[in-house]
Amino acid sequence: MSTDIPGRRISHGETFYTDWGSRGGDCALLRAQVLMKSSSSGTIRISMETRSAEDTAATTMETSYPSSSPKLLELTSAGVKTAIYTATPGGVDQTGRGFMEQYRFKVTFHGGSAGDYYVVRILPPAFFDNAVPAS
Repeated sequence: MSTDIPGRRISHGETFYTDWGSRGGDCALLRAQVLMKSSSSGTIRISMETRSAEDTAATTMETSYPSSSPKLLELTSAGVKTAIYTATPGGVDQTGRGFMEQYRFKVTFHGGSAGDYYVVRILPPAFFDNAVPAS
C-alpha cells in the first residue's frame, strides 16, 4: 500500500484517492507540493480520511481535518504546503486517540476551467504520538 504520490496530474473537476495505509501514530504531519500547473485558477484540496482496520466497507470512515487553519490543505500555486493533524479529546474517534487504524488522502480539483491541470506530489506522512502532560 502506498499513500504517497511522487507526482500525479489532476485535471479540472477530478477527484482521486490514494490507497489505504496503516497509521504510525495518532497524529500526522502532511506535506504536499504543486510541481506544475496549467492556469492561474483552480485549487487543489487534500483531506485525510481514516477508518478502522476491520471496516473495509468504510461505513464508519471519518474525514480528518488539520489542527491548524485552513481546515483542508489547499494548494493554489507551485510550492509546498504543510498540515498538522493532532489528536485531541473529542477528536476523530471521540476518545482523544486521534486517527483510526487506516488512512488515505482524498485529492480534489476545485474551480478552474476545462483543460486546467496541476501536477501534485504528496510526500509520505510523518506520524507521531500525541504527548499528553502528566496530571
